[in-house]
Amino acid sequence: MNIDLDGLPAVVTGSSRGLGRAFALALAEAGARVVVNGTRPGPVQETADAIRKAGGTAVTAVGSVADHSFCQDLIETCVGEFGSIGLLVNNAGLTRDHSLLKMTPEAFDEVVAVHLRGTWSCVSAAAKVMRSTGGRIVNISSGAGLFGMFGQGNYAAAKAGIVGLNRVIDLELARFGVRSNVLAPVARTDMTAVFDGAVAHQLEFPPPESVAPIVVYLAGEGARDIRGQVLSFDGTVLSVWSHPRAVSTVEHTSGWTPGEFARALTPEVMESAHPDRWGAGVLSS
Repeated sequence: MNIDLDGLPAVVTGSSRGLGRAFALALAEAGARVVVNGTRPGPVQETADAIRKAGGTAVTAVGSVADHSFCQDLIETCVGEFGSIGLLVNNAGLTRDHSLLKMTPEAFDEVVAVHLRGTWSCVSAAAKVMRSTGGRIVNISSGAGLFGMFGQGNYAAAKAGIVGLNRVIDLELARFGVRSNVLAPVARTDMTAVFDGAVAHQLEFPPPESVAPIVVYLAGEGARDIRGQVLSFDGTVLSVWSHPRAVSTVEHTSGWTPGEFARALTPEVMESAHPDRWGAGVLSS
């Protein structure tokens, strides 16, 4: 089934390379008009040129989503060029990997500013338009935010924060016809190159192009009833992740003693720390 996005005005942050570039190209191929974003003019222009060469429509916006005022300008670029904004893909990101004991405040804050606050800044700007028109938002998280990853305390915190933020976005914007979902993609990019040789069981990261179709699907009318979800996709395996829920509940109305805590918190009710094949592969290597 081909998806026709029929001129959908779209912003894809961090779309000059990697997954963002694949998302932008796939959306444009499906008919969306795309604002290509990145921090380096050359790669941003190259992606926009590739879209136009393939017969699509693209404009550029160079800047960092860590700058709140730039995020406002980014959305205004889409509205000014294409008349509105119908899709926002919050993909921009970077990594500054260090173990917890070696992490600096600067490295922590830089990653959170781009991933988490950048997502909020772009959503807050887009929502001012979408509350009148409706729209789609895809917030990019990561397995690191779902199950953790060694050396990525800043990145994992930011990506987990995006999951929590999306729940609020859904609560507040669904009434305006805005459907917002989280996608945790797995693909071979500059950011995942750090794990080369570290993933057990000969797992190989798939190319970004194999992951892009799910973003096209979430942008289309076929996904009109999908909102508030956390999905992961690696080009082969698609998973729907649960919302937080209690897996074991014990009540003592007369108060708790140490023995009662011990009887309630047994190994049988503890949750696995790494349910995902990619995270487990890194952990066991």
